[in-house]
Amino acid sequence: MLMIATTAAASSDPTGVLVLLAVLGAAAVYIGARWAFDLRGAVDATLARRRAALELKGQRTGNLGLADTESLSPGFYRLIGGVMAVGGLALLTLSLILAID
Repeated sequence: MLMIATTAAASSDPTGVLVLLAVLGAAAVYIGARWAFDLRGAVDATLARRRAALELKGQRTGNLGLADTESLSPGFYRLIGGVMAVGGLALLTLSLILAID
């Protein structure tokens, strides 16, 4: 069984993996750019969803102090968005380099 798997893996074309890397890279660039540059209020919407989820969790558990916790700052989301966008560009570049070789 192992011999069949290694033979198939050695002769296979890596097109599927390159497409997966490109799709993940494009998604990371899109989401990262939305957060990094706060396109269409993405950071504010994310913070509002987080606050609503904390309030709902507090209501379900009976611990209303959950909603009073300090929220993450918009700067945190912009930093994470920048890191995601750069990582997505790296994935896209890697996919392109591997496709050319």
